Amino acid sequence: MTTFNRWCGWLHVLLGLAVAVQFVASPTYDIETSGDVWDVLTIPMAVGAASAVVFSLIRVQRSRRSEQGADLNAVCMLIASAALFLLYYRLWLAWWVFDAAENPPPDLRQVMWYFIDVLFVIVNVAVGRHLIRTAERVDG
Repeated sequence: MTTFNRWCGWLHVLLGLAVAVQFVASPTYDIETSGDVWDVLTIPMAVGAASAVVFSLIRVQRSRRSEQGADLNAVCMLIASAALFLLYYRLWLAWWVFDAAENPPPDLRQVMWYFIDVLFVIVNVAVGRHLIRTAERVDG
């Protein structure tokens, strides 16, 4: 199980870094190329948002069983992961999958995606680091 956690941890960290690099670099090249790169990252981001909630929930459940009770860091990560999951899937499903009738102004939509991208990086790198550290503690 520790090998699985370590691999998932590295995948979360690498995905978070990929989104961070794309977020920072996307204004430096043309809109079409930027959109193509974001389209490639869409599915891995959807998986990353969902698995971050799962791993955060597992972390909270494990910390509840300890003598100290639920760890505040674990609860905060679960809340951040759940917020990311809800925001990401709300926007992604509404505009890319189902082409919803509601159409907020493009500037508002852009700001919403900026917020999601930054939150995605923070959550996935934090979840990944926790998974890696936990696997190292068990192995070492």
